[in-house]
Amino acid sequence: MTKHFSISALLVFVLCPPSAPAQTASITGTVTDSTGAVVPNAKISAQNKATNTSRTTLTSESGAYRITSLVPGIYDVVIEKSGFKAVEYPRIELTVDQIQNLGATLAPGGVPQKVTVTESVAPVDLNDAQIGGVVTGQQIADLPLILRDPYQLILLSPGAIQSNSLLGGLSVNGSRERNNNFLMNGTDNNDAEIPGLTLPQPGLTSLNPDAVQEFRVITSNFLPEFGRNTGAIVDIITKRGTNDFHSDLYWFGRYDALGARDYFNHQINATGHLVPKDSYVRNIFAVLQAVPSCKTRHSGSRTTRGSALSRPSRTPVPCPLLNLNAGSSRLMVNR
Repeated sequence: MTKHFSISALLVFVLCPPSAPAQTASITGTVTDSTGAVVPNAKISAQNKATNTSRTTLTSESGAYRITSLVPGIYDVVIEKSGFKAVEYPRIELTVDQIQNLGATLAPGGVPQKVTVTESVAPVDLNDAQIGGVVTGQQIADLPLILRDPYQLILLSPGAIQSNSLLGGLSVNGSRERNNNFLMNGTDNNDAEIPGLTLPQPGLTSLNPDAVQEFRVITSNFLPEFGRNTGAIVDIITKRGTNDFHSDLYWFGRYDALGARDYFNHQINATGHLVPKDSYVRNIFAVLQAVPSCKTRHSGSRTTRGSALSRPSRTPVPCPLLNLNAGSSRLMVNR
């Protein structure tokens, strides 16, 4: 019986994993009245504009509140209390691993009235000292990605540079490239043997850019939930479904006819002419579908991706073994 119960509990945990705090956002703040006194038991509602799901809570005796585990997206936040005018913050954008401060000062009102805050709310985090930034889905769509790998945009973060070692990873604030920690939708996304690399190693999933909603790069002062490594924390989330059907189809192609000749592809053949340019044909195609499975409750997305690469090379590659067998330690390269 114990064995069966353990297996069942494991299956439930794997198939229905809990929401990871690092993959969600939070709203917090303090509610006061016009005299500066705190307002207990005020109702705070946060409604997701994409799915119509809503979360509510009440302020404590000290007037403070906190709504956690919010899916990143656009929210309408309403703060209300009987005998006061309600305060609404429309279209508040929450990003991955963000804590948004939304306080309010309620004015007395005898009849139901609402005050709408139209000024933009600065995404200033007053709850911790983490240093980092968010790469949004709009940036992923607009910026050039020659390898179609969103992890290339980590280099936009201050202190991040491309490593020149054999591992070919990223170094942040001088740390080793294998000290980075990659997360995807709350799960570990590191290479099992050499963690921290951005190359498509076994165990590291490189996402389709069109399937990525956004990701946050944290470079210093990590919170306790980010353990394991001392380099950067790359926290990436994929797109989720909404209450509407969405579908994207794209075809990405790179061809030698539209590109420059490779630097090493300038040899002269026996007739004294320049050798033909190396062939390069790369096609990547994908279909992204976002389907609601239950109105205002569950939704999901699915991505189907394929690729084809043809790259025959006409550039001669010198063989060092021939020179070594002849007793020479020099490697001669024809130019």
